[in-house]
Order: sequence, then C-alpha cells, then structure tokens
Amino acid sequence: MLRQSRSVSSQSLPWLLLALASAGCVPDFNDDLSRITEPQLLSLRSTPAEAKENGETSLEALVAVLDGQTAPRVEFGLCLARKPLTQLGPINQDCLKPNAPEDVLVPLGVGQDAKLKLPEDACRLFGPLRPAAEAGKPAGRPVDPDITGGFYQPFVARLGDQVSVGAVRLDCDLSGAGRDDSVKYRQQYRSNENPVLARVTLGEATLDEAGSTQVTAGDDVTFDAAWEACPTTSTCGDGFCTAYEDPTSCAEDCLESHGCTGSERYVSYDPEKQSVIARREGITVAWFASRGHFHNEQTGFSESEAETATETHNTWSPGSESGPATVWLVIRDTRGGQSWRTFHFEVAP
Repeated sequence: MLRQSRSVSSQSLPWLLLALASAGCVPDFNDDLSRITEPQLLSLRSTPAEAKENGETSLEALVAVLDGQTAPRVEFGLCLARKPLTQLGPINQDCLKPNAPEDVLVPLGVGQDAKLKLPEDACRLFGPLRPAAEAGKPAGRPVDPDITGGFYQPFVARLGDQVSVGAVRLDCDLSGAGRDDSVKYRQQYRSNENPVLARVTLGEATLDEAGSTQVTAGDDVTFDAAWEACPTTSTCGDGFCTAYEDPTSCAEDCLESHGCTGSERYVSYDPEKQSVIARREGITVAWFASRGHFHNEQTGFSESEAETATETHNTWSPGSESGPATVWLVIRDTRGGQSWRTFHFEVAP
C-alpha cells in the first residue's frame, strides 16, 4: 500500500528566489506559486540528465504561457565561472549578468532548446577534482557535492528579464576514496535518467496531452500522477542496465544502456564513513495552472519514502469562471533529472 503523498514546497524555493533576485523583484511569500499569470520558465531539462566531461547534451526549456499566447524564446548560456567561496547561491553571479563576457558565459543559442558540449575540465571547474592553479592566486579547492554526492555543470536560461539556472549532473571519478571503494562505486553507479510521468489520470480518465478535457467551474478535481516502478535488484534481461551489469556481463540490457524513468537506485560515496552507500531517488511533482489553483504547489516523496511509491496526488480548483485552461506538471528526482507534461482543459459553466 502506498504512503499518502506529501506536500513538498520548500525544495524549489532557492531556485525561485534566485530567479526573482536576478530580475530585481521582491518575492511575496503569500503568492500562489501554482498559478501562472504571465510567461514563466518552469523547468530546464538536460538529455541525457548526466554526462561525462566532453559529453554532449540537449537542453530544453518549459515556458508556461496563458491560453492562446505563444511561448517567447529563451536565451541559453553555458556558465564557465567558478563560484567564489564568499558568494551565496548555486552559481557565480557574473553568469547571471546581461552581456557577460564569453570566458564567463558561452552563448548557446536562442529558442526553446539548445545543444551543449561539456567542458573537458568540467570535473575540475565544478566537480570533485582540484582545479588548476591560476597565476598569482592560491590553489583552489574542489566543489562540495550536494546531498546525493552529485556535482553539476551550471547553465543559464534567460526569458526576458527572468533568469533561471539549470544544471547538468556530471559523471566524475571519485576523489579522496581508496582504490577498493572507487572500483565498487564504478561497478554500481549508473548515470541518472530523467524521470517521466508515465500516466496522469483525472478520476477514471487517463489524460492525453493531444486533446482537451472538460471540467466544471467551481468543482474541485483530483489528479493522480504516476511514474515507472524501478527494479529493486539487478536482473539481467529486465531492460535496465543497473548495478554490476555492463555490456560484457549483460549485453541484453547494457549494449544500449538506459535507466529507469521512476525512482532509481544509485550509490554515493560517504567520506565520513569512507564507504559506498546505497540510496534511492526521491521524486517530487510541481503543479501549475493558468486558471484557479492547486491545493499543493508540490507533492512527492523523499529518498527515505520513495522505495514503494509510484504515484502522487493533488487537487485542482479551476475557479468559478468558464474558459480554457492549461495545466503543467513537472516531475523531478533528487539527482537533478526532470521532465514535464502539459494538459489542456475547458472549464464549463
């Protein structure tokens, strides 16, 4: 039996505050973050979600607009400037400035998507390896990992005056671990796969992104959002290239390697315990609508709760006025992967 999904709204606040601060706005904490009232950049996805140095990824932006509007184009840039230790936030503030020099921010193009090639020294710039010393300056120190043991190459997406920060998770070698732990880590760790909402239902009806669903003004409706159930053990032939499997030991799963699009198992290195730790991704879903409001801005499960969870729930109040409405759902995992689905509604009197 599944645990009841929780409201999880605080996890996205640092990124929201960064975007607002970059635009020179003062956030109002009484605002309903699920309600879209103007064009807004809701999510930035990298495919693949994790890559090695010199690896190539595709970036894509989800821009929410009011019904009938055309989504404005996004300006992408690759941040190359390390964040000073004295500076707060997830990224060097110079990367957020308009017309930043190309040794700080490399232009990647304008549109809804862009191509990115990771720097050959990304694991030294933003990862666990000590960066090269600069002339006349003391040697730098490696970047601290996030709570999952991960490191990230930052990029920037600008939508008019709004600036949002995206990140590609870096697949770097361990630093500071012994040989046995390094080997064990490589045998078990698999790059992150973006999570996907496999099914979204409204009552008994499965929603289709291509069509439009009718709801009644003034009536609350409940969504169920489900993702794939990931395997709990490594089994050759199950379609997933997981721990201890590789193209030699399990060609069936690993010649064209892909992960699970739900809550994946993974490992991280704990320097305090000096050991490789088994973990499972947490999953959250952020909910947005062009009309009315969701009762929870974000729902989902932490890593400690996610093992048996494959769906989450939320209630939408479309409001008392009739007309078209759009709903956006963004699913994220704790290793930085994300994707989204968009649904159209007609609110009837």
